[in-house]
Amino acid sequence: MSKKHRGRIQAQGGGTEKSESWAQDEPLSKKDGLSLLATLKSRMTKKELALRERQFDDAKRYIENVEGGVDATKKKTFRNRKTKDVRVDIEVLAGTAFLSIIVIFTYLFLF
Repeated sequence: MSKKHRGRIQAQGGGTEKSESWAQDEPLSKKDGLSLLATLKSRMTKKELALRERQFDDAKRYIENVEGGVDATKKKTFRNRKTKDVRVDIEVLAGTAFLSIIVIFTYLFLF
């Protein structure tokens, strides 16, 4: 049986295609989402990171500032406007992501 909450964070374009994904029974927390983003960022070469530094910062700010989580299906792209296709994508494919810990406990208690 597939997990209720799934998605991925990707770095694409310019010959790069790397991602970090999640599939779990409970909503992804902001903390875990930021951890996945940091893991993906750490996998970039210096050249790949140089093209995406601002996009990683924008994605981090998006996760930190979202209120009440993000429900599927949501795809958010942070594009490097100086290039044709270099970007960082966040995809919530099923369920909910980027909830604060307090909201997750409430969610688990109610459902």
